[in-house]
Amino acid sequence: MKPGKSEIRSKIIKERDALEATAAERRSRLAQERLLAEPAWKNAGFITLYVAAKGEIQTGRLLEAAWAAGKRVFLPRVDKKERGLMHFLRCSGREQLGPGSFGLLEPLEELCPACDFAREGYPDLMILPGLAFDRRGGRLGWGGGYYDRFLEMCAAAAAPTRFIGLGYTFQLLPEVPVEPWDRPVDAVCTDEEFIWIK
Repeated sequence: MKPGKSEIRSKIIKERDALEATAAERRSRLAQERLLAEPAWKNAGFITLYVAAKGEIQTGRLLEAAWAAGKRVFLPRVDKKERGLMHFLRCSGREQLGPGSFGLLEPLEELCPACDFAREGYPDLMILPGLAFDRRGGRLGWGGGYYDRFLEMCAAAAAPTRFIGLGYTFQLLPEVPVEPWDRPVDAVCTDEEFIWIK
C-alpha cells in the first residue's frame, strides 16, 4: 500500500528536523549554487522566490544573487483576510522584509508594491517550496493550497512561467500522491541534482 500524504509529510518533517545545522547549511548552499548555474535562472529577468521557513532549503543566496543581478523579484505575502490566498509583492532588498504569517519573513506592504500579473505579465521562473517532489513533477505541499491557486492561475492564463521545486535530496521521492487538478512543477532542484521534467 502506497503511503498517503500525511504519512509522507510526517516522514519528511522528521528527516528535516534530524538534519544537523552544518549539514543543512552545506546542502542548502549546494542546491542554491546548482540553481544559480542553470541557464533558465541566468536568463530570467522576472522571478518569484520565497524566504525559507525553518527546516527548508535556504534561499538567501538566491535572493542576494537575484537582487545583485537586477532581476525583478517578487515574494509571497499571505492574505490575512482570506484563507489559503497569498499575493506576490515586489521586493528589492532584505531591508524590505518584516515578520509575517506563520513566523516567516514577508515583504512589507508599505514598501513593496503588489504585482498585477494580468497587467504586468507573468514571471519567467517561479521557485517554490514543497515537502516532497517526484521525477514526474508531482509536488506535495503543506495542504493549505497557497501555491496551488497561483499555479492554477498561471495555467489558466497560459503563462510561460516555469516552475522549479527546491528541496533536499531526501525530499525527491519515487512518487508523491497528486490530485487530478494539481499542477506539476517543470523541474526539481536538490543539493545533488537538477532535473528538468519537461
